Amino acid sequence: MTELIDVLDACDLAIARAEGLLDEPLLADLERRAASARQRNGFLGEALVVAFAGGTGCGKSSILNALVGSEAVPTGIVRPTTQSATAVHAHRDFTDLSPLIDAIGISSTIIEAGADDIVFVDLPDFDSTEEAHRHVVENVLPMVDAVIWVLDPEKYADPVLHRGFLERLAPYEDQFVFVLNQVDRLGDHLGDVVENLEDLLRADGFTTPSVVSTVAIPVGDLPPHVDALSKAIARRLDAKATAIGKIAVDMRATARDGFAGCRAVDRRNMGEQSRDRVALAAASFVWLGVMSYELHDRVAIDEGRP
Repeated sequence: MTELIDVLDACDLAIARAEGLLDEPLLADLERRAASARQRNGFLGEALVVAFAGGTGCGKSSILNALVGSEAVPTGIVRPTTQSATAVHAHRDFTDLSPLIDAIGISSTIIEAGADDIVFVDLPDFDSTEEAHRHVVENVLPMVDAVIWVLDPEKYADPVLHRGFLERLAPYEDQFVFVLNQVDRLGDHLGDVVENLEDLLRADGFTTPSVVSTVAIPVGDLPPHVDALSKAIARRLDAKATAIGKIAVDMRATARDGFAGCRAVDRRNMGEQSRDRVALAAASFVWLGVMSYELHDRVAIDEGRP
């Protein structure tokens, strides 16, 4: 998509014009985001990178295994079972996914034919008592294209989840599918719990949260619950459109932060030429924001979303 290249070029131009004006930590952060977007753009059309996230014992590894049809990642009663981020993907003769895996900081990979054109990333439990696990989750989430967030009936309303993660990720709503697992424990209360979860997600900022109910089951069977999740992934997460949408949202955030940085520059002791440079950089970030919004809207229209 030529529009994406234009947005990335506009981002590089805005950052170049801001050199020597913005605080070094902010400028370095903007440069990192731009480099990440360029790197991800190089893999568009190859695979969709989808992270499985959730709390301790929610069953995300079991659901991932059910989707790929094998015991790809370990499950068990020892908590937390998932100790580090693991990528599961199909072997492809025509492409080498290792640069993409390395780019998002994953060292462990498993080849499974059932993964099709999706790279599944099994993350450590976000609510683990081990601080290192939380850092892995926080570092990987901004780098992936989409997130399947698995919850269970006991902890779906956990403030750590909603205030610690989801509130700040709401701008990436298009990249999320939420799973309420272990619904066989709810009986007649299933509808009420799903409705309450949707209300909580809307309070987090998700306008139309996608929630799928599942039951963790043995590998080798694909009952209606997990089949519904498989269809939701296919419906919600078109590989190329999802990746482009994610980049567009990242570029919007870059434009916002870059413009705010320009506004914060103290111009009182600057000469006219320097003030003009600040104004030009600020205008460049505004233009980047406009282009990013237009790209995001174009992707939504192409997917048939309002």
